[in-house]
Amino acid sequence: MKFAPFLRCLAGAVLVFHAVSGSAEPSAVPQFKDYPADAPYTGPNKPLLLDSEFARLYRTRLREAIAQGKPDFAGRYIVTRWGCGSGGCNVGAVVDASTGRATPMPGALMSVYPLKPQFEKEDGQELIYRKSSRLLVQAGDTDNANSSGTDVVEFYEFSNGKFNFIKSMPYGRAASTRP
Repeated sequence: MKFAPFLRCLAGAVLVFHAVSGSAEPSAVPQFKDYPADAPYTGPNKPLLLDSEFARLYRTRLREAIAQGKPDFAGRYIVTRWGCGSGGCNVGAVVDASTGRATPMPGALMSVYPLKPQFEKEDGQELIYRKSSRLLVQAGDTDNANSSGTDVVEFYEFSNGKFNFIKSMPYGRAASTRP
């Protein structure tokens, strides 16, 4: 799998951190298999519902995603991202292909620093997801309520049309500078 090395490296980093910090048990890293999606949607993509300010504001980007995309997250959702006007920043949404309803991502990624140099050129390294799972993983300097403004890996479960925060773990520069 394309991102399996990323999660293995993250799990290894967590084990090392806990060994150095004296913690007896490392925190479990959420796994895609623990958040299974419903059966994949195979019908035609529905038109965008303009039922929220978010959908109306980003209707062009969201309509493009519906026109060009296929479900690639949580069984029936199309993931789409775009820049937010400054280098290294991106925002996005998931669009339910079966209804056309858009949900914004849990926050903007302000900058992204690879977990390991070998992942630097890997596309999508900062946003990891599966069609077969409701788990979304964001890595970088995030701009949301769960962020401390440093490099983190954040885990979210997508259910009932919203992203539910599971946990956050330091990585990159943040993990290497912790006491």
